[in-house]
Parts: sequence; C-alpha cells; structure tokens
Amino acid sequence: MRIVGRLCVGLVFAALPAAGAEPSDLATRAALETRLRTAVEWLAAPEREGRGPGTAGLDQAADWVARQFESIGLDTTVVGESPFQPFSMTLEAKLGPAGDNTAELVGPPGPDGSPTVRPLVLGTDFTPLAAGGSGPFDLPLVFGGYGITAPKEGYDDYAPLAPSAAEGAAVIVLRQEPQKDNPHSVFDGNQSSQHAALSRKVANASEHRAGGLVFTNDASDTDDGLMAFERAGDGSERRTLPVLHVRRAVIAPLLEAALHRDLPTVERAIDDTLEPQAAPLPGWRIRGRVAIERREAESRNVLAILPGTSGRETVVLGAHYDHLGFGGVNSAAPGETAVHHGADDNASGTAMLVEVARLLAAEGPFPRTILFAAFSGEERGLLGSAHYTANAAVPLPDTVAMVNLDMVGRLDGEQLVVHGTGTGTGLDALIDRLVAAHAFDVAKEPGGFGPSDHSSFYARKVPVLHLFTGSHADYHRPTDTAEKLNYAGMVRVARLVADLVKELASAPERPAYIEVASKMFARGGDRPYFGSIPDFGKPGKGYAITGVTKDSPAARGGLRGGDVIVRLGDSAVTGLEDFDSALRKFKGGDTVRVVVLRDGAEVAVDVILAAPR
Repeated sequence: MRIVGRLCVGLVFAALPAAGAEPSDLATRAALETRLRTAVEWLAAPEREGRGPGTAGLDQAADWVARQFESIGLDTTVVGESPFQPFSMTLEAKLGPAGDNTAELVGPPGPDGSPTVRPLVLGTDFTPLAAGGSGPFDLPLVFGGYGITAPKEGYDDYAPLAPSAAEGAAVIVLRQEPQKDNPHSVFDGNQSSQHAALSRKVANASEHRAGGLVFTNDASDTDDGLMAFERAGDGSERRTLPVLHVRRAVIAPLLEAALHRDLPTVERAIDDTLEPQAAPLPGWRIRGRVAIERREAESRNVLAILPGTSGRETVVLGAHYDHLGFGGVNSAAPGETAVHHGADDNASGTAMLVEVARLLAAEGPFPRTILFAAFSGEERGLLGSAHYTANAAVPLPDTVAMVNLDMVGRLDGEQLVVHGTGTGTGLDALIDRLVAAHAFDVAKEPGGFGPSDHSSFYARKVPVLHLFTGSHADYHRPTDTAEKLNYAGMVRVARLVADLVKELASAPERPAYIEVASKMFARGGDRPYFGSIPDFGKPGKGYAITGVTKDSPAARGGLRGGDVIVRLGDSAVTGLEDFDSALRKFKGGDTVRVVVLRDGAEVAVDVILAAPR
C-alpha cells in the first residue's frame, strides 16, 4: 500500500508555479520578517506570563490570534459566533484549608490497653502532596524500603511483603535509591536512575494497590525538610490514594519500635546486601484527612477558515500557542519558578501560523477550504487538539491532511525536520520536491505520532506533516527567549509551509491515509515496545487508548481504540504513569496479560512485548 501510494504521486500532486516559492521582493521579505519578529516578541514577552494555563497571558495570546485572523479577513464563525472553541482542563491543584488536612500516627496499645496516638503538625511534621487524592483515610502501615520494583536490576522492595500486606495499606517509602554513593551500583552508579523518581514510586505503589503512600527522607537529606506540594507531580493523574511526606524524625522512631532496628541500620543493610528490608509494621496505622482543591479552567482553541471554491474537503494548518507559564513539572529547570517565555516553543509556530494564513488569504481562495487552528493545552497532553478531533468543526472524513508547526524558529543552516512523510500517499515526494525548491536539507520521519498536536489527527486516521527546526538546550527552560530565534530562517520556512498547504488545498486528489508502523511517545528508550496510542481527551480510571500502531504488539494482541487498560501483568493501572512504570518491569519477548475495559466489560488479552525502540 505504501509503495503503490508513492508510485501515484505524479497523479496526486500537480506542481504549482514556482512564483510562490520565495518572495523575490526584498521589501516583502523584510516586512514578513518584521511581522514574525514582532509577533514572537509580543507572545514571548514577560507580560504574557509564559502563556501558562490559567494566566492572563494565555487569554491575551488567544485574543491576539483571534484579532489577527479577523484582520486577515478569515471566516471566524466556523464554531459559532466567535473563533473560540472552549474546553475544560485542570488548571492547578492546591492544598485546602489547614483544618481539613490532618494526620496522626496510631501505635499498638500500651500497658493500659489504649493505643499510642501522635498527632502530626501540618507543615512541620507532614504535608500532603498533589500527586495523591483527597478524603479521609485510616490505613495500616507497612515499610516499603525505597518503594522500587526493578526486575532488570534484580531488586524489588515489595517482594518481602505478601500481596495482601501492601494492598490497602499506607506504604512508608524512602526517597532516593539504594547504594546512591556507590559508583558500581546497579542503579546507574552514583547517578540517580529512573527508579529514584518520585512519580515512579507513586505509580509503583498504585500498581501494588497500596491504599496510601508515605514518603520520608533518606539519610542523605540532613535538613530533613518537607517537599513542595507539587514535588511528586501536579496531580493530573487524579489518583485517589493519599500521598504524604512525613519527616524522617517522625518516622524513624516508629520504624525502630516496630522493626527493632534503627533506620540507619536498615538503610545500611540494604546498601550492603542489596536485599530489600520491607516488612509489615504490626499494630501501626496512619489516619487523617487530605483536602486538595483542584481548580478547573476553561481554555480555548482559536479557529478560522479560508473557504474553498469546491466541496467540503479541508486542510488543517495548526500550531499550539500555550506554554509552561512559570515552570512546573514539565520544566527542564525543575524547582525554578520563573517565566518560561516559550519563544521557539511555540510562539514561533503561532506567529508562523498567522503569517502563513495572511499569505494564503492574499493568494487564495483554493479548491479546498483551509482551517487555521491555534491549539491550547498542548503542554498538558495535547488537550486542545484532542478536544478538536473529538468535536471537529469540519468532519474528520472531510479533513484531507493536517500540517503542524511546533518549534520552527531556530533554523540552523539548511536543516529542516519533517515528521509524517509516510502517513499519506504522495507526501514523501511532495516534501522532497518542496524542500529542494526552497533549498532546504530535510530529515524525514515517516511516522505520524510524536509529542505534538499532529498526533491527535493521525490517531483519527488523518494524514499529517509536522515541521520542526530541531531541539536545543533552551527547550522548556526560561532561556527560550525571542532574541535567539532565526527570523530570516522563519521567513523561509513560512514560504515553504504556504506552498505546502497551497498544494494540499489544490491537488486534484487528496492523499490517502497510510498506517505507518511506528511508536508513539518515546518516554524512555529502555522500556519494551507496546504500541498503544494514548487518548488524552478521555481521563478516568485506567489508561485510555485511542488506537494502536500498525503491526505493534498491542495490535497483534487484539487491543483497539476505545479500550481502557486497567491491569498490566500483576500491576494495577490507573493512568498513563502507572502503565509506563508497569511496562518497564518487563523486557522484549515477554508475554504479558493485559486487562482492558471494553464496552463496559473486562476483557483479557495476551501481548508479546517487543524490544525497545
């Protein structure tokens, strides 16, 4: 199918006149460069607050895009009277009132028969964490060592615990990992391995059906301070188990009383032998209440169309306009609260979207309609594009192709990266011809999945192309600022994109969708390949998938779009993080039983995992 499609390329795409390949008039080129620079500088200015969810700057950016579309003369009534397509997203999680966040340790009965109760002081002895859920709890306590399950390293803190001991209990877990100062440790020597990540430990506890998780500091933390509220995650997984951080000074006496060994002795035993020391803590419980307030906010996609002259077929050109705000868990500068300007990611794509719309409006109309879409919520998991594809303004069967612009501001030399060249008939040859005409060197990736908005369309069987000028050291950092962009290079890319969209909107035949055997998001190269496609627009209990990639283990095992994975092997799965953590416990070639919810019933299938990709 793929070879046949490419043989037909000459019939599918007729070459347009070369006049639009590059603006010959220097004033026109200079004007375009000035507009791109001005737009990026405005979008990435400190006043936009990093265009983070819930900021005034994000709303200002949406309004700016809408005004640009209107000034160009596009039709902004594709979804009603305004260009905005609203959707809800979780804006933030914050700790509720102090009186609603309580905890106390309850010990075995003393000589008088009454239990020992130690109330904990919020902010001094303990703090709830956003990674957990809300509500009352009264749970037995067990010690879970470092909370790590690492088959590859031959280490499992949960192994000494009978399944019933951890299930429904609050597991006390040390931060960091064993042998952290040993350069020969199986856990990446004296560098922190993936197993030290707090989010992995939360996911592992969830997989073992723990009722709660209690982090405590390891011996290396001499200050014994409490973690920040969002240190283990922002709560987007919507877990129900409470997750607390309790100071080591509070936990150590409890463990010594229950285990008859002090905590440093237990830690040395793990380091010396690499043998887990997890154990039940008979008679000990933790009880209290957690109140985490999760604020929902309305975000907006901004849509406009350049109507075509024939039929309903439509080409979508999209870019996301949101970024990270002041940082957070997705920042590459963790712990730094500062404006993340997002000049390349993705003020560059937003500015280019507007300017390509201006170019095409001046040169059009074309046979097919062109829909220009500025998406929000991309940095939170493609939320805006997922909402669009589930509520498409133009029916997806009439959507010919989607072209995505994300990080297109740092052209280095002639190198341009284009993803999706194998997702539709004729696209590979079309890209070859256009990049040659515009004097680019191109690195092509045939697959249609990746961490940007084109994935939402390819998952719905729409051919896609994603343009990208490459990664850099400022990615997701406060240092991604406007003066670092190559605006002359952006002019060249914008003209290429205009010609690309024009050809897609004018070709006699539309590209036929091709299912490319490729992986979805690369969340770490050491986990076995599964081949599922997350459904970010369908949160809930379990890991929802919108489909599976061609010839993948998931496809061969019988999984399909709409399934919600609730168990992988012996691990419970409540979301994508659980799934990722559970998958890492296997290796390529392993057969794993997968339980999914399908049409309201549980269905079990066996999947043979492939080697990492």
